Amino acid sequence: MEVKAKGYKGYKLHPPGDLAIDIECYREVRKAVGDDFTLMADPVIAYTYEQALKAGRELEKLNYRWLEEPLLDVNMNGLRKLREKLDIPICGTEVIAGAHYSTAHCIAEGIVDIVRTDVSWRGGITAVMKTAHVAEAFGVQCELHTTIYHAMEQIQLHPSLAMVNCEFFETLYPFDDFDFGTKTKLNIKDGYVHAPEGEGLCIEYDWDFIENHTVATL
Repeated sequence: MEVKAKGYKGYKLHPPGDLAIDIECYREVRKAVGDDFTLMADPVIAYTYEQALKAGRELEKLNYRWLEEPLLDVNMNGLRKLREKLDIPICGTEVIAGAHYSTAHCIAEGIVDIVRTDVSWRGGITAVMKTAHVAEAFGVQCELHTTIYHAMEQIQLHPSLAMVNCEFFETLYPFDDFDFGTKTKLNIKDGYVHAPEGEGLCIEYDWDFIENHTVATL
């Protein structure tokens, strides 16, 4: 409720991973925020195919935006079957090797409905933009997964602003534990993140903080 009250436009759940408890979480959160708030579900590969199918059908009733990473990305046969059985979009390719090359294969083979990428795990800004363009060519949504660390989130904001097929900017909340090492911060107002002003990546590092917290130098 705090997230909704602060103007954020959506929220993604990471439930515990027990199907019965997860379904209860999905229901209770939907009940709390109402039908007009965007919700996504990310069980982080906790399900078997049968469990993912059951969860997906429940999420469809609750009008969740997508079901993310219900199975391992490499379980392409399972994801494809799941996508064929469910109406809720299946979101994936977050950790699969091969960046934009594997993403193209997953789209062409009908493995997922929405693809994932980010500047931290998937090859930096260049690979992110290549992935976004591949998805765009197929008419597929490409969503950026949080990098967790907010200095990286500030970098990731730049490609997200250049993508026509990215609907959300994902970041952790609350993010105080991950927001350190820079004097510049993400400019989030009323649920929207705004472009920074300045040169290059527009990041000013807090070198006093960095030097005071350095534990080793390579």
